[in-house]
Amino acid sequence: MRKLLLLLLIAGIGLGIGYPWYIYNFSGAEIGSWRVFDRPGPYKPITVALKDSDGPVRVFVDMQPLRNFIPAEGRSTLTSVVTRDGKDVLVKTLSYVNAQTANRGSPQGPRVYRDRAGDIDPVVSGDYTFKIGPGDVDGLEVAQVDLVLRKGAATVDRWVIPAGLTMIAVALFGLIRLGRRKAQPTNAPAAPKWGR
Repeated sequence: MRKLLLLLLIAGIGLGIGYPWYIYNFSGAEIGSWRVFDRPGPYKPITVALKDSDGPVRVFVDMQPLRNFIPAEGRSTLTSVVTRDGKDVLVKTLSYVNAQTANRGSPQGPRVYRDRAGDIDPVVSGDYTFKIGPGDVDGLEVAQVDLVLRKGAATVDRWVIPAGLTMIAVALFGLIRLGRRKAQPTNAPAAPKWGR
């Protein structure tokens, strides 16, 4: 029974956590990367021509802070606005909570934080303007900001994450019950005491 529950736990982690993480971060093909901010210059809007066959297009914003950076819920580090023909297509505030981090160049290189600004879906052929700007985090000094686009990004089925999390919960509950059952003392009669 324990092996079955462990297999259920592993499958639940793969389905509820691993699969969505892979789909959100690696599905599709990269269209390109553009530098939108390089200290001490201003934030520059980027215009990219997209085709309807590119959709859905996943938008990432890579941010490299100058000093130690601690993401916080409810605080916007950067803002992202995507427009087409003057109309907003995608608006997102980026907090970088639960963001991917990597060291650029070498293990001792500067830390780069990647957050997902969302998906453009459907894509209508035309020019899209991407505007990245500072958020409301006081004292944050940003060194560089890059815009990264991926075309043909897959989406996660709505039932996959709840199914995976349910499998994790059932497996953990079963493993805890098994552990408690083994820890309980048996009601076996006490060994007889022999006289002297």
